[in-house]
Amino acid sequence: MTIIQAEPANIEELKTKANTKDNWKIRLEAVTELANYDCQKSRYILTKLASNDRVFAVKEAAFNATQAMGITKKGLPLELKRKDIRYSSKDFAKVFSRVKRDTQMEEIDLDTFKKQFQIVSPEMYDVMQYEEQENFDLWISASYANLR
Repeated sequence: MTIIQAEPANIEELKTKANTKDNWKIRLEAVTELANYDCQKSRYILTKLASNDRVFAVKEAAFNATQAMGITKKGLPLELKRKDIRYSSKDFAKVFSRVKRDTQMEEIDLDTFKKQFQIVSPEMYDVMQYEEQENFDLWISASYANLR
């Protein structure tokens, strides 16, 4: 892969995609595109995603791109920290309780719950959709069943 030493023509679009908190696939596409360009803006965006993104696939792709460009922070190479979504069970309980209260449902209706969950906490929805993947619906049902 050759890295172009210029700013991409669509840098603002890529910046917007990289800042999208409700769709990790869009962020991953932005990282893939930004990895081809070595400019100040792409370096900043990639460094931010490599340090702070909650979806590990995005974080890892951004980290690999920063390594290829030789980006350092305070003279030291960036570190890929362990996988951490930074949500606790209390965070899930709060959001699930709010969704349950907002939808006023006694028994879970998965489609309604997922729509409201995405409205209430789009970033948490996105992270957990990536983490749980095909078990996402099962995870929602189990977490909902454990609400008090």
